[in-house]
Amino acid sequence: MICFAWAAKAQEVEHHKSQTQLSLTGFAGKIVPDSDTLNPLTSGWAKGLRFTLSQKVDGSKAWHHFHNVPYIGFSFIYIDLGNNRVLGSAWGIQPNIAYPIFKSSNFSVKINTGLGLAYITKKYSPAGNPINVAISTSINYWGTANLIATNKLSELFSIVAGIETNHFSNGGIKKPNYGLNMVGLSLGVTYRIDGKEVYDIKPKPSRTEQKPHLELQLGSGIKETGPAGGIKYYPISLAIEYLMPNSELFSLVSGIDIMYDPSSRYHIELRGKHYSPINDDFQVGLKAGLLIPFDRLSFYGQLGAYLYNPNPRLPLFYQKIGIRYMITNKTLLQIELKTHLNKADHVGVGYAITI
Repeated sequence: MICFAWAAKAQEVEHHKSQTQLSLTGFAGKIVPDSDTLNPLTSGWAKGLRFTLSQKVDGSKAWHHFHNVPYIGFSFIYIDLGNNRVLGSAWGIQPNIAYPIFKSSNFSVKINTGLGLAYITKKYSPAGNPINVAISTSINYWGTANLIATNKLSELFSIVAGIETNHFSNGGIKKPNYGLNMVGLSLGVTYRIDGKEVYDIKPKPSRTEQKPHLELQLGSGIKETGPAGGIKYYPISLAIEYLMPNSELFSLVSGIDIMYDPSSRYHIELRGKHYSPINDDFQVGLKAGLLIPFDRLSFYGQLGAYLYNPNPRLPLFYQKIGIRYMITNKTLLQIELKTHLNKADHVGVGYAITI
């Protein structure tokens, strides 16, 4: 009986009832130019407000525990980009997740990451706003990675302060697209709607065991190459990936990309080289990365290197960042951003099947 009771207790974990909170923070920082071309645009200070509605997961699913019972929520922002005449302001909405990395009775530290959309009021126009080479579309991707410290004042109120980074870009859909990167500090207050933390005991759910497997992926995207208003291209990619679960938290990924990108012609001819149709439009790359699952939703990051036909005007290495959703146990939909270092190449959507 003693052994039986001990075994039963070992399968139980501390369970937190769902908690909802509201946060309002002010933000001030600088736009960090990734090119000398942006220096004249980024001399001012970026200032804004962030409103966040978040909820602590309740521990009812396996991934809640594997990710240390995080907060998930939505953020809304307004940012004065520091140059109202050229850059204007940004208004955005973003789903995000906050991971606790340290916690005591009254103090905690979290890493908050998110990806959403933002409307930017001023964009590039060859006649009306030719100086703004950072943003050429009104709707842009908005990504964040923040370090946030929380000091509890009472059961309801807390003070929050942090280091924030924000990135705005259209993913290469339209040129020019240097993008905007901001780094700054934030300070604000959090109000917990449902008061005290309540503890309960529930059994920890188990995730279905994942085995190493192969996936076949097919995707396509859109990009604009050359000067603003240039030709639109539609790259296609075929990937074969091998996924090897390393733990309950992530899987290791390796694979081969076969890419068809007719925009290569622009780069080859600009270098004064001879362009051979069809053959020069294909590239092959070898890649590796990580995939982090959240039940049916997953995030991944990959680093690749061109093995065949590297673009003569681009780096040898490329990166992919993506989100995927499992429709069935064998099929997935995904959206990903391909970049070369800090320059977006294109955004694409794809379909994957497990072999």
